[in-house]
Amino acid sequence: MRIDIVYDKLKALSVESGISAPQLAEALGYARANISNDLNSLAAEGKAVKIKDKPVLFQAINPGALARNSEGEFAQFIGSNANLFPAIEQAKAAVFYPPNGMNMLILGETGVGKSLFAELMYQYAKAIGKLPAQAPFVIFNCADYANNPQLLLAQLFGCKKGAYTGADEDKIGMLEKANHGVLFLDEVRRLPPEGQEIFFTFIDKGIFRRLGETQVERTASVRIFSATTEEPDSSLLHTFTRRFPMVIHLPALRKRTFQERFALIQFFFNQEAAHLQESICVSVNALLSYDCPGLPLLWWLKA
Repeated sequence: MRIDIVYDKLKALSVESGISAPQLAEALGYARANISNDLNSLAAEGKAVKIKDKPVLFQAINPGALARNSEGEFAQFIGSNANLFPAIEQAKAAVFYPPNGMNMLILGETGVGKSLFAELMYQYAKAIGKLPAQAPFVIFNCADYANNPQLLLAQLFGCKKGAYTGADEDKIGMLEKANHGVLFLDEVRRLPPEGQEIFFTFIDKGIFRRLGETQVERTASVRIFSATTEEPDSSLLHTFTRRFPMVIHLPALRKRTFQERFALIQFFFNQEAAHLQESICVSVNALLSYDCPGLPLLWWLKA
């Protein structure tokens, strides 16, 4: 079938930055429209990664190769299930994308591991030399200050003394703290529109101002990872989401296999045992059959 030929050629020609439908059509001698349809079908089947850029770029996913090379930062997160292979491949493509990687938006229900996934991407970027060994990983939960937009912006971008009542000194923001590293925006849907606008200006130009500043322009080199439980169109400005060309969907825990659940349970209990410096023995039957109705598996393990 033509789609198999397209997939084989995509695997043969894929480079770190991806390949466009017109490039692939020219290489195969097929009509661009047909190639575009086939590439979108491959992306829907989890056989290709679609990078939202101009032009849209595609990379092939080879599940077998990924399974063989899953040891390392992502291995414990994946477990023995291929459910997360497309998400992992997307993450790797985003980390490798020249020159400095892509900003990412991670979507998924509460408890699927969005924060853990973001941290693993950060560790992976350091492991392959795409981030310095001492690069910071700064976490900011936008929901913590959702009822006070002014304070939220001050926390993110910093503020000048006198910028608002209670601002009695100049303050550095999370963005500056994350310089040369990663800023992870959890619950990014709670970021107010004015904050989103400041961010897409920063993403485009690399400049920002602390709250209350009018003359000073500051610069930083920061990769933005973000996560939300909602579809981005329901709460985020289109001009903001456009700055996140890599959108990664993590499947719900109830859709994972028992093998993957077991791997996750083992991973979390090993972490807890290391923290307590004690051995932990449990029967996992109840945990394997837990339906996870909107609650994280990690919460269940620590309850």
